[in-house]
Amino acid sequence: SESQQILYLAAAILAGQLWPNAIFAQSGQTGAEQQAHGEALALTWLRQRAAGGFRAWDSPHAFAEITVALTHLVDLAESGEVAEMAAVLLDKLFFTLAVNSYQGVFGATQGRSEPWSSKSGRLAPVAGIGRLLWGIGAFNDQLAGVVSLACAHGYELPPIIAQIAADLPEDLWNCERHVSDLEAMLTTNVAGWTVNKVTYKTPDYLLGSAQDYQPGVTGDQGRLWAAIFDPDAIVFVNHPQAAASDGWCGNGVLPRVAQWKDVLVAVHQLPADDKVGFTHAYFPTTAFDEYLLRDGWAFARKGNGYLALTAACGLSLTTQGEYAYRELRSDGRQNIWFCHVGRAALDGSFADFQAKVLGLTVTFAGSTVQANTLRQETLAFGWNAPLVVNGQAQALQFDKHYANPYCVADLPATQMEIQFQDQLMRLDFSASL
Repeated sequence: SESQQILYLAAAILAGQLWPNAIFAQSGQTGAEQQAHGEALALTWLRQRAAGGFRAWDSPHAFAEITVALTHLVDLAESGEVAEMAAVLLDKLFFTLAVNSYQGVFGATQGRSEPWSSKSGRLAPVAGIGRLLWGIGAFNDQLAGVVSLACAHGYELPPIIAQIAADLPEDLWNCERHVSDLEAMLTTNVAGWTVNKVTYKTPDYLLGSAQDYQPGVTGDQGRLWAAIFDPDAIVFVNHPQAAASDGWCGNGVLPRVAQWKDVLVAVHQLPADDKVGFTHAYFPTTAFDEYLLRDGWAFARKGNGYLALTAACGLSLTTQGEYAYRELRSDGRQNIWFCHVGRAALDGSFADFQAKVLGLTVTFAGSTVQANTLRQETLAFGWNAPLVVNGQAQALQFDKHYANPYCVADLPATQMEIQFQDQLMRLDFSASL
């Protein structure tokens, strides 16, 4: 995996430094040769992530493993270029963590996820990193990244990133594009990859997704979208894999997803021979202050944040078994999930929110949906149709690497300027590209 690559390269570099004249049985190289080879490949890895981003986008597990490798390189690598690039990339990684976190939960969409951390942000490997760096998160038994960072002498988090992590603007719209065509130097049989992701964050919730990401193929580990209200009040939908040990990890068949700020649509097209035949939402009722199923919609409230969720094929709350009162199931191979989130500041009381949502026109027709929203907008989307808002087609692929109120960066990125209030920080990748 992406994170294991840099872990192995860091180990090769540091072992080569320790025993420069020893012959390593696995490679047949001396330690000095192994160090030089590892440094060259590590710089390739670091440069690609600096220029194009992370393949395992917003993955708590990958980001924790990358933190382990980079902190060791910052402190221990003899190559100044490797150590400097590792430090700059840590800044970029933690900025990404800050922008895409809410109440200590990282990543609504994740290129790589695990069942336990998908269902609770308290258990994620980066929860402790956030707690250590800016005081938001939870320490748990996933300690490798936390301990490596705590023991690092050569890295210090820029204060501006901690301030961004704690910032809760009235509405933050973040668009990112991560892309790579350089990985062939590191491993074989690696195809180019691209992800376009969005995050919408307010003081009361975070909604995020990967836009139009490989619909129709198998997605073994990723989570394409989620609505986050606190570390336990997390809602997302997937198509469970028949052979998976846990039905909440990955997708047997990926949906086509599009999001417009506080509204999200996921269109599922399962093959005729699909053995599962349903999609389902993780909907932990006990994590919310209130919930209600009404007129084909599932509603939930956490604090001043609201959720409304419906499906073209209908939905029902599971009341028996392991996921009783934590699962909404919708049978049907061709299905569309429609999610609208809201908040008291815009939508009044929870009862007012429900009444307004029930007054919306949401029309499902085959693999398409047309709807109006609580923001007086019209929206249309489908399996083969663009995302159209108020009659205008919206891009699901982005030109910029990052585009949000804190940072607008080109792709490929030679630098990133990060601004918060009267502070400005520049990450300069150009010297090593």
